[in-house]
Amino acid sequence: MSRPSLREAIAAGRNRLAQDQTRSKTVRGGNNDESWAFQSSGVPGVSAKQSNKSSFDFDDDYGVNSLGQTQKSIKSLIANAKGTGIMNLSNRGLTRVPMEIWGMYNVDPNKIVVDFNDSSNAWYNAVDLTRLIATDNQIDLIEDNIQEFGALTHVDFRNNVLKSLPPAMDQLGCLVVLNLTNNKFETVPQVIFSLPTLLELHLSGNQIKGALSPQIGKLAKLEALDLSDNQIQEIPEELGELKSLRKLVLSKNKLTRLPVTIVSKMTKLVELEVADNKLQFLLCDMTEGGAPVTFPTLVRLDAKRNAIQRVTNVANLAEDKSSVLALPAAKEIHLSFNALQDLENLLYATKQLSTLDLRHNRFTQLPRGVLDMDTLRRLDIANNHLDDVPSALGNMTDLVTFVWEGNPVRNVPRSTTTTEALMKLLRQRLDSEENAQVDSTQIAALAISEQGGAHSSSISSATSTTHSAQYGRPTTPPQQSHLHGRSASSSQTSSPHASTGAVQNLNLAKKALTEITEEDIANNCSDPAKAILDSNALTTFPVALHAAYGTTTLTSISISHNKLKEFPWELAFPFLTSLDLSNNLLVTLVSSPEEEEAKVAMVARNYPSLTELDVTANRLQELPESLCKMLPRLRRVRAARNKIRVIHPAGLEGMETVDLSGNEIETLPPLLGNVTSLKMLLLDGNLFRVPRRQILDQGTEAVLEYLRGRIPPA
Repeated sequence: MSRPSLREAIAAGRNRLAQDQTRSKTVRGGNNDESWAFQSSGVPGVSAKQSNKSSFDFDDDYGVNSLGQTQKSIKSLIANAKGTGIMNLSNRGLTRVPMEIWGMYNVDPNKIVVDFNDSSNAWYNAVDLTRLIATDNQIDLIEDNIQEFGALTHVDFRNNVLKSLPPAMDQLGCLVVLNLTNNKFETVPQVIFSLPTLLELHLSGNQIKGALSPQIGKLAKLEALDLSDNQIQEIPEELGELKSLRKLVLSKNKLTRLPVTIVSKMTKLVELEVADNKLQFLLCDMTEGGAPVTFPTLVRLDAKRNAIQRVTNVANLAEDKSSVLALPAAKEIHLSFNALQDLENLLYATKQLSTLDLRHNRFTQLPRGVLDMDTLRRLDIANNHLDDVPSALGNMTDLVTFVWEGNPVRNVPRSTTTTEALMKLLRQRLDSEENAQVDSTQIAALAISEQGGAHSSSISSATSTTHSAQYGRPTTPPQQSHLHGRSASSSQTSSPHASTGAVQNLNLAKKALTEITEEDIANNCSDPAKAILDSNALTTFPVALHAAYGTTTLTSISISHNKLKEFPWELAFPFLTSLDLSNNLLVTLVSSPEEEEAKVAMVARNYPSLTELDVTANRLQELPESLCKMLPRLRRVRAARNKIRVIHPAGLEGMETVDLSGNEIETLPPLLGNVTSLKMLLLDGNLFRVPRRQILDQGTEAVLEYLRGRIPPA
């Protein structure tokens, strides 16, 4: 038999090409819209689109679009799924998954061709399907054929009209995420409880009614459960068996009770959302006099829009500030639109809280414990019944947002509308109140001293005894009252400091003292590590303190809330690590630039160990440019609520924490960005507008990076 000529070979090739094109048209529907491909597969409810946009032109969250063409036939879609392990049928107008999809891995043995020269679409290169996405369709039934995809890890049928699931789904032994949000389920499908590998289950936006099935406890590995926007009225005790649960969403249901006996068993819970229900207690079934309940990992609690009147069913108003409910890791608590009048002692056991939302409740005053929180950044108490904003709120230097509109507040002018303006007003009031308190205390003390004689001595003795008992120190026995100075202290062999090595404090706070003598010091403590001289009427630093213990034992001095106008840096305290000069009348730390230059070496010698300096609430206009040279080991500076207008970046070299909030700083020098040692820089409540609030809210590193970007090129 002779070989075909070249002309005949070309003709045969053209015939084969024509046949291939004809076959392609039967699958693709010719040049018409590709949704004909679904119709040819027998899928009901799919009509051809009248626009030129392909039915496969979809936005894909799972990476299918990145493979190339946006118009794909079933055949090309299957080919891509075999290569990626992802099948995306979203927004196709489907009422069923096409049978071609279910049978995509079925191979006709009579049509297998082993061609190692072209293996792009070879059957042996196909990967298992791991993700099946069919969101935003009208699918009302999933066939049992889904069991053919035993490697599925993610199944997403959001926004369909499913009412049931096929029993064959229990064959999906690798399934970890099942999303059935916004369908028509009236109960949790039974087959779901046969999927022990599930980590995430989303059933929000369905029609689940009544009590949740106790079989939910079988999903022991579940980490996220979303049952929001249903009609659930009760949760079973078995829900507490989900000990791996990290996120529980029960919002928009009809719950009237949230038993603590269930939720407290979820020891890994990070987020709890129960908003839009009918709860009267945040947590119920607490036992009177029982042990406190702790949620060690809970970070976010959302219970807004309920009818909550109390935090728990057990009154929690203990004077010792103990709480029956502890949320040590909580950063956000949302309790707006309820009927709360008090949080009882909850905030005393919530030390890391940054956001507290109490809008639309019945509070007549700020909840107890809120003024003691040093991490709170946002407090919303709008539309309550507050008639007073306490001045002490001004001490919360980290508070960035305070929302109080809709309250009958009388002590805040209507012209004050921003948090910065309010905090500045409160701080001014606070300073005035504290100065008035010191003055009144001083007058009372002078009146007592004028009474003289034995009566004065008895009062002094009683005061000393009471004060010593309060701070846990032994009082001086009467027979030794004639002994003064350190020698008398040394002769007492029962001294706690001498016998046990316990650290003692010299505490002369709140005594309306105008001066402190060596006798005052010797009668109170021997070899103290800390001197507490707060809230007196001192106008000068007590030199007697330096004479007694300046060069020996003192490591900390607190002399806040007095009337000091200057600090004697010439007095040497070589072991001092902490110095608190807050709430005084300091105008400057050094008198002039010339004096500053002369003092640098002297201060560095006298305070070689000082690491922390607090000059909050004074009248400082700047921090010395040579501050880091004067105090070479200084790492933390608190200078909030002064009148500082300028920042000298060179003076902050080596600092780790600098608080300059509540000052009058108009601009931030770009060179401040080069102070890379800074870990925390607080600048709230100043006058500058650059950088913007959005950058400040991102934290210290973002601010420094912004400033570095504004340094002009050399």
